Amino acid sequence: MCRVLGSVASEPVSLRHELLEAERALVRPGNSDEGWGMAAYRRAEGEEPICARYPHGAGADLQDIADTKARLHHAHVRQATTGDCTPENTHPFCLGPYSFSHNGTILNINQLIDSSIEAAAGETDSERLFRLVMHHLDSSDPIDGLRYAVQATIERFPFSSLSFLFCDGERLYAYRLGLCELHWLSRPGQLLVASEAVTEDEGWHSVKQDVLLVLDPRDADSPHAERLVGDDVMARADIRSLASASAE
Repeated sequence: MCRVLGSVASEPVSLRHELLEAERALVRPGNSDEGWGMAAYRRAEGEEPICARYPHGAGADLQDIADTKARLHHAHVRQATTGDCTPENTHPFCLGPYSFSHNGTILNINQLIDSSIEAAAGETDSERLFRLVMHHLDSSDPIDGLRYAVQATIERFPFSSLSFLFCDGERLYAYRLGLCELHWLSRPGQLLVASEAVTEDEGWHSVKQDVLLVLDPRDADSPHAERLVGDDVMARADIRSLASASAE
C-alpha cells in the first residue's frame, strides 16, 4: 500500500525525523516504492504550497526537502497500481492552495467521463478522485465537497480504500475508509496523522472507519472528528482486497 504523513503545527517545524529517521519513517530508500512527494505550507494561511514530487523515489534532493520548515506538511509515498512513474502520477496532487493524496485503488473510475469535470493530467484513479472533489468543492465548507466525492465513489465504483489527505491551505483533512489504516498523534503544539504509527514510543490513536479528522495549526491540541457519509451509505460500499482489485 501507499504511505501518507501529515502534520500541522502552531509554529513551523521540520519533519526530517518522521520522513527519514523514525522507526517506521515515511521514506525508505532501497524499498520498492515508486515515487514520493510533499506539499509544505510555510504559514498555512491559504497560500499555495511548496509542492515537490519525485516519481522515481528517494534521491539527492530528499535531504533538502526533508528539512523544509512549515506549519502544515502533506507527504505521500507511492506504490503504483495505476499509471506509470511520472510527475503527473505522483502524489500529492497540487492545484492552487489545494493538495490531495490517496491511499488505495478505485476500480473503473476512469469511466467517470463528464465534460464538466476538469480532465486529469495523469492516469491515476487517485487524481480522478481529486478532480471530483475539486469540481464539487465549496471553499467556505470543504467538507461538503469531500462528502460528495466519497459518496459518489461509493455508489458507483468498487475500491480497496478511499483513505486520503486533503489540504485547503489552512487545514488538513484526513479520512479513512476501507482496507488502509490511518493513525493520529498529539504532541505539544503539533498534530500528526499517518497511514501507520511512525514512531514506537508515542501514543498513536487509530482512526475508525468513515471518520474524517480536521487538523488545524491554530488549534493543534487535538483534531476535530466527524463521520463523513454515515452507515447507510457505507453499507453500499464494495470494498475489495488489493489483490482482487489488481486482477480486474
